[in-house]
Amino acid sequence: MSTSSERVSFFGALGTFWGLIRGKQQNLWDNARFILAEAPVDRAQASRMLPAMLKLADPPRATLFIADYTKTSFTVPYREAALLLHVRHPFGQGLHCPWMIVDDDTALIYGRELLGYPKKMGRFEFKEEGDKVSGSVYRRGVKVLAMEGTRGQRQSNPLPVFDLKTFNVGGPASWFLLNPIWFFRPREVIHESYDLEIKLTLEPSEWDPIAEVVTGPPTSARFVAMDIVSSRYNLIAGLAGPQHQARNFNLRFR
Repeated sequence: MSTSSERVSFFGALGTFWGLIRGKQQNLWDNARFILAEAPVDRAQASRMLPAMLKLADPPRATLFIADYTKTSFTVPYREAALLLHVRHPFGQGLHCPWMIVDDDTALIYGRELLGYPKKMGRFEFKEEGDKVSGSVYRRGVKVLAMEGTRGQRQSNPLPVFDLKTFNVGGPASWFLLNPIWFFRPREVIHESYDLEIKLTLEPSEWDPIAEVVTGPPTSARFVAMDIVSSRYNLIAGLAGPQHQARNFNLRFR
């Protein structure tokens, strides 16, 4: 690549994500397709995933999702799965992501470096056949997470998916053992949201130990199609230290 091409590529990417950080109105993801389920979590196990400034919401619970990003402004279409813990912070209630899997390296790099999502690579299946939807995530020979269901009634006033306060560890200004807690809130436009009768399956994995955290069947589930536009703000809300990294080594790095 020529020096001029490298410069164009670098500043193009920087411009796209500077827009995300400062809240510029631009669609970063269009027509994203989500299978989502909320489920109870074990308080002790989930609390170990949190830095000191975050506490679990009451009752302790998490949102799990598998998403098909059909169009993005920064890379090719890709797929993603995550565990999002519902948390409390002095700045308010929101979400914290201790585990996330993708199948595109550009999405992995941007997500880890700029927004503190602890992304790792995996293999996905995602299908929509009429009202039936299904998704699976594989890592190191294990089907870590599988979700399948049938769409039901359309929701007239759906709850937000990502348009909530989010507290992530890492991202800009990180130094491996000392990491900022970034505080941001994405903007989204939900086009469709349906109740979902869902079957959730989690398999034990040394590398992705989320099955031991979820303690029961989903309390609710839905299928959502939406755009993710930008972020309302991006601020530092605390610091996570060596103990947090040590407790979450497998989730974040293996």
